[in-house]
Amino acid sequence: MNYIYDIVVNFNPQIYEFFEWKKNDNVINVRKIPLFRVSDQDYLFLKYNDVKLEDKFICQIENMTSTYTRTNLGTSCLISNTKESIGLLFDKQGNVIKRSCLIFDEEEEVNSLAEEIEITDIIYIKNQKKEIVNMPRIEKEKRTYLEKYLKKLDIKDSIKIKYLYYDYFDEEEDDPINAKKRLIKEINNDWNNRLDKLYDLVKLLKIKN
Repeated sequence: MNYIYDIVVNFNPQIYEFFEWKKNDNVINVRKIPLFRVSDQDYLFLKYNDVKLEDKFICQIENMTSTYTRTNLGTSCLISNTKESIGLLFDKQGNVIKRSCLIFDEEEEVNSLAEEIEITDIIYIKNQKKEIVNMPRIEKEKRTYLEKYLKKLDIKDSIKIKYLYYDYFDEEEDDPINAKKRLIKEINNDWNNRLDKLYDLVKLLKIKN
């Protein structure tokens, strides 16, 4: 088995580019982790799809990753098509549950090393296509935050709903149900300065509460 040594990973359910990592992310310094070269097609499947791999592969990499701390990364590995590389974290059933991009210079090193090894054939138990949502991390988090907040508001919060509606649309809406529906629908449109302002207002209201 081929290994990569001394590398940094940041596993999340949603894969984030290195420049989108945050200080409070669980960034882990890995001492040793298995590396597999895969085909371009398998790389895209493993990066974007909802996948589950055969037991043979999972058993092969189980407990083969080690860190410099007591952090247990469980079943994990790196994959590369020699042009890009990412980290994968699996559950005990073989499902990919988290992914990690790599720091730029470390990814270049992994790509280079992957050129020297043979391609591994990946056997899938499940391989379902997922919708690829290309948006910055901060935008996605703001959308999720706003949507969760608005959906939790009910009829007893009618004054607050109407206030948010008026602040956003600069017009009144007497029906809080319609106001709430239109605000939630607006979150799915292209991000703009008004949505940023709505986000800041909601954060302020939550602090005051």
